[in-house]
Amino acid sequence: MSFVTVKNNARARFDEVRIYLDYLSSIEPADRTIPITLELKIMKGLFQVHLYSSFEKTINELIVNTLRYIGSNNVSNIDYNVPFNTISLVNKLKAFKDSGHKQFFNKSIEIFAEMTSSDVGVITETTFDKILQNVWIETVEQVLKSFGIMNFVIPSGVRVTINELVEKRNAVAHGRESASVVGERFRTDVMRVKMEVVINFANELIELFENYYSNKKFLKGHAKRHYTLIT
Repeated sequence: MSFVTVKNNARARFDEVRIYLDYLSSIEPADRTIPITLELKIMKGLFQVHLYSSFEKTINELIVNTLRYIGSNNVSNIDYNVPFNTISLVNKLKAFKDSGHKQFFNKSIEIFAEMTSSDVGVITETTFDKILQNVWIETVEQVLKSFGIMNFVIPSGVRVTINELVEKRNAVAHGRESASVVGERFRTDVMRVKMEVVINFANELIELFENYYSNKKFLKGHAKRHYTLIT
């Protein structure tokens, strides 16, 4: 499967974000001693919501498409890389979580039996829908580990910028702070730097998952030769 659509959609979203910020920059007084109007403060605050929504949609679309691509290959459960069982057996794990103590061993046996089964597992594309409604860095790391991606290091600067964006978006969206209060904190040149960090990180994740899929990293090493990926 091609990740071109994911890339194109992300580019279109972030192009709109850039155009919006270009406009805000054009109406922001170059002279820092001139007070910024309330209207501009509001628009700068809403920019955080716009940027975040583009980021969230991109990450959600990326994960859903990756899971769809993997599921299209009809992989036997026994061939999945062990960490990926968190995803491939998610329904079994949910049933285990919801079972009473009397069913503990029966449900445990079912899970381990399924891991070594030649049955083709059903990959649920919406596995991460709920937790990706707020894309904190900790949430991204949780998703990566579920796929078995353990060695992807997120720089501290990126971590701070993404979490700050989520917090600002939530503050405006949930009414904890007005858009004008959030928007008055940074000038557009600073906002542009933060925006590029967010966009670059989203693009880096797209490349990461494209590489993950094309190199069959969801499979055990010896099983890779048995599957020709649907592209």
